[in-house]
Amino acid sequence: MNYQEFVGSVTGFLRETLPGGTELSLIPLEKNNGVILEGLSVRREGERAAPAIYLDTYYQEYLAGQPLRQIQETILECCEDSCFSGQFDADFFADYRKVKPTVVYKLINYEKNKELLGRVPHVPFLNLAMVFYCLLPDTPVGNATVLIHNSHIRYWQITCTELYQDAKQNTPHLLPAEVKSMSQVLLELSDEMEDSKDEVIPMYVLTNSRKALGAACILYDNMLKYCAECLGSAYYLLPSSIHEVILVPEKAVPDSGELAAMVRDINRTQVLRTEVLSDQIYFYRPESGRLSIVKE
Repeated sequence: MNYQEFVGSVTGFLRETLPGGTELSLIPLEKNNGVILEGLSVRREGERAAPAIYLDTYYQEYLAGQPLRQIQETILECCEDSCFSGQFDADFFADYRKVKPTVVYKLINYEKNKELLGRVPHVPFLNLAMVFYCLLPDTPVGNATVLIHNSHIRYWQITCTELYQDAKQNTPHLLPAEVKSMSQVLLELSDEMEDSKDEVIPMYVLTNSRKALGAACILYDNMLKYCAECLGSAYYLLPSSIHEVILVPEKAVPDSGELAAMVRDINRTQVLRTEVLSDQIYFYRPESGRLSIVKE
């Protein structure tokens, strides 16, 4: 079964199973780095909110051997759980006073998102860009995020500067930073792994408490300086993904070119296209307090 047949099978099953009046439609959804995924919009009769379900992931599960019926049942469950009726205040975004406490920022690649950046308020940072979103915890579909567009700030009658100031205050509070050694991170991922005291290259991971969109922690006030104090030296900053960065002490790296090559290779083989942050590496020097791109 090809992808189009799979989509037809899923939507046909949902039309037969969901309550009458439910509107199903396929819509293109723009993700990070210009990646376009197909989403299934599910709008129940009388509801203003319409959750979207990404079908690409489910199709990959089907190709991997997951039974079609089981996938259909899972998607149906997701549709039912995604019902916002009576639980989600659709007027929430009409009042910026309500939105303001949820505004935070994240980092994305500037060049790969040029088209998107034309539609959203943003602040350039080196070869990256800070963009803003609303963090909505404990919604009927779990933690939800809503990217803020230019149309939003026009409607709210606020400026990008005001948005930035609110996000600057909220983000470290709602998403506090965490710095851990790589060995500690790996130990937490596997109870069976023994803590390695003798790492070939000492590495440290900087992310946030949710371990999601945590690369933005490098923008927190005095965070880069704090990391230098923890490492006891200047350091290289590797953009592992939009979710975290890796810090490597300068004295542990004889050739920065190897680090740059490693980042490029990992971006192409191990990181999802939507989660790549940058192919370039950075360097932080405590004396100047500045983060700069390492030129090859």
